[in-house]
Amino acid sequence: MNETKYLKLGLASLALALAAAPQVASAEAFNGPYAGIEAGLGKIKAKGSILTGPIKITDDSASVGVVAGYRMPVAESLPVVVGVEGNLGLYTEGGDARYGLAGIGGMKIGNSALLYGKVGYAWHDGIDNGAGSGLDGVLFGGGAEVALSERISARAEYRQIDYNEVNFPDNSLDHTGHEFMAGVLFNF
Repeated sequence: MNETKYLKLGLASLALALAAAPQVASAEAFNGPYAGIEAGLGKIKAKGSILTGPIKITDDSASVGVVAGYRMPVAESLPVVVGVEGNLGLYTEGGDARYGLAGIGGMKIGNSALLYGKVGYAWHDGIDNGAGSGLDGVLFGGGAEVALSERISARAEYRQIDYNEVNFPDNSLDHTGHEFMAGVLFNF
């Protein structure tokens, strides 16, 4: 790992540690700090051109990881929730690490459901970007979460990561990541 990778990993780890730090307990779902586990399917699609012509590649892998964040309502009278979330994951095919940080905005449906979207930035160590390090790019996503109790909730989420284009001397590849994840969160 080079220094840039250590910095990225350190920042993501710090964000997760701060989000998971002990706080005053929250009796309301979707309010306060949380941490959890997630698993699902990750896809990396590459398209571009090489000397012999166009190329398209798709790699699928199971993915497992941890997630942590902090959420709060915008106002007591509004069902709108905002927050920040970080995650660290591992693609089981090849052992590539993927980590990211995102802002979240959502709408509570009653007291036990949340529909949300997220925008952030993500890194993927394991695919060469032409400069000897991994890929990075903008993350967009969204999902639904259901409170199973005051402290436990379940979620399903889709994330798309638009990684930067990779240019090599004989080819050019544009990578896009797609992740379909399910998880269990524990609210503090």
